[in-house]
Amino acid sequence: MTEQATKPPTNARSDDWRILAILGPYRLLLVAALLFLFRFNLAPDYFREVSAHLLMFSCFAYAGLALTLQFLALNQRFSLTAQALLHFAVDLTALGLLVYTTGGVGGGLGILLVPPLVGCSLVLTPRLGLVFAAAATLTVFGEEAARQLHAPQLDSGDFSQAGLLGLMFFATSLTAAMVGLRARRSEAVAARVGSEFINLTRLNDNIIAAMQAGVLVVDVDGRVRTANAAALRLTGDQASVDSRLDTALPSLHAALLDWRNGVSPASNAAIAGPSGRELLPRFTRLGWGDQAPTLIMLEDAGTLRMQAQQMKLAALGRLSANIAHEIRNPLSAITQAGQLLAEQSDFEPGNRRLLDMIQRHAVRIEHIVRSVLDISRREPAAREPLNLRDHLRRSAALYHESYAQQIRPIELADVPSDLDVLFAPDQLQQVLFNLWDNSFEHGGADGRTITVLLQSGIEADSGLPWLELGDNGVGLPAELLDRVFEPFFTTHAAGTGLGLYLSRELCEYNQARLSCVPSQHGACFRIVFSTPVPP
Repeated sequence: MTEQATKPPTNARSDDWRILAILGPYRLLLVAALLFLFRFNLAPDYFREVSAHLLMFSCFAYAGLALTLQFLALNQRFSLTAQALLHFAVDLTALGLLVYTTGGVGGGLGILLVPPLVGCSLVLTPRLGLVFAAAATLTVFGEEAARQLHAPQLDSGDFSQAGLLGLMFFATSLTAAMVGLRARRSEAVAARVGSEFINLTRLNDNIIAAMQAGVLVVDVDGRVRTANAAALRLTGDQASVDSRLDTALPSLHAALLDWRNGVSPASNAAIAGPSGRELLPRFTRLGWGDQAPTLIMLEDAGTLRMQAQQMKLAALGRLSANIAHEIRNPLSAITQAGQLLAEQSDFEPGNRRLLDMIQRHAVRIEHIVRSVLDISRREPAAREPLNLRDHLRRSAALYHESYAQQIRPIELADVPSDLDVLFAPDQLQQVLFNLWDNSFEHGGADGRTITVLLQSGIEADSGLPWLELGDNGVGLPAELLDRVFEPFFTTHAAGTGLGLYLSRELCEYNQARLSCVPSQHGACFRIVFSTPVPP
C-alpha cells in the first residue's frame, strides 16, 4: 500500500460530502422503521426481550443525532475526515445499543452497521476503513460478551455470527475504501487532463487569433464554426461565427464544394472577396468521414504578390551588387588607360576632346557602380545641399554630351534659382539620366519629337520641394502607373526594366519619393525631396 493511500484526503470532493449527507435520511428511515415495527408488534421475535423505554430512548437519541450530523454535512462544517469519524462514532454507538437491546447479533440487526461503514470508508483511506471495520467488529464482540456476562444461559453460538459479521465488516470496508481511493485518483487524473485540455484550447485559440492568415472552420452544412480576426478582416466581417458560407461568401462556398467533389483548383487560383480583394483559399479536412468539418486557410493574394515582389527585389539587389562589383575591374583598366593616354603630349585637339569625354564618363560609371554597391549595403547616402537649377543645368549639359549625335531637348521651364535640395549629387544625376532616357527612348514610339520639360516648386501642405520631369510623348496607361517601377517591367522590346526601379531605389536611398503622376500630355515623373534646405 502506497504512502498516498494511507493519508486521508486533503481536498474533499463534493461527492464525498454528498455521501455523508445521504447517510442522514438512511438513519431517519431506520429509526422510523424500528419504531413502526415495535409499535404495531410486526416483528415480535426482534422485540421479545426489549425494554420499551431503552428502545424509545435509543431511537429518539439516534434521530436527534442524525439531524445534527445532517446539518453538519450539508454545511460542510469541520474537515471531511473529522466529520466521517464523528458520523461513524455516532452510528457505531447508536446501532450497537440497538443491537444489544434487540437480542444481540443473533437478532440480525448487526447488518445495519454495514451502510454507515461503507459510506465512511468511501470518503476515507483504506487504513481508516480498516480501523472502522475493526471498531465495528470489536463492538459486536463486546456486545455479545456483555450479554453473556449478564445471561450465561444464552447461546454462545452468537460469537460465531459476530465473527462472520466482523469478516464482512473488513471485506466491505476495504472494498469501499479502495473504490473511493480509485475514484479520487480517477477524478484527479480527469481534472488534470481537463485542465491541460483547457490550457491547450486557450493556447490554440491564441495562436489562431494571432495568425496573419485567415482561419475558418466550416461544418458539413456550410456553417462557420470558427473564424479568427484575420478571417473577419479578409472577408469584411461577413464570415462571422454561425453565418452560412453560401450566403456570406458565395465564391468561397463554390470553391469549397468543388474541393469536396474532388475538383482540384490551380495552386494559385484566387477567388473574389469583398471590396475587390482577391483571396487565396486552402482546404483541409479535419478528421474522417463525411461529417468531418473543413479547415479553410485564407490569404490575401495581393499580400502574397507583394511578398514575392519583395523577395524578387532582394534577389535583384544582390544581383546588382555582384554585377557592379564585376564591372569595377574592367572599369579600373579603362580609367588607367585613359590616364596613361592623357600623359602623352602629341594628341590632336579633337582626340584630346574625345579622351576627356572617356575620362568623364568613366568617372560617371564609377559613381554609378558605387551607388549600386552602397544601396546593396544599405549605408547612409552622402547627401549634401544642392542648388537644384544649377545641378539640372550641369546634368543636362553632361547628358547632351553623351548623346551628341542625337537631338534630345531638355527645357528648364520653371525652376526657381534659389531652390536648394538635399541629395547625393552623383545619384541625383543618375536618376535624371534614367528618367530622361526613359522619355526619349519610350515616349517617341509613334515617331514624334520628344521634349522634356523640367519644373519645380514647394508643396503647399508639407512644405517639401519637388521636381517634375514631363514629356510630350505617348504617355502611360493609368493601369500601368503603379507597375512601371517593378524590376524587369518594360513596355519596350529593347528595354531592360531596371532604369525606373534603380531610380526609385536611389530616391528612397536619399529619403526622397519618386512617383509617376497622371498627365494628359505624356509621361510625368515627380521627385519629392525629404527635407527643405534651410536658407
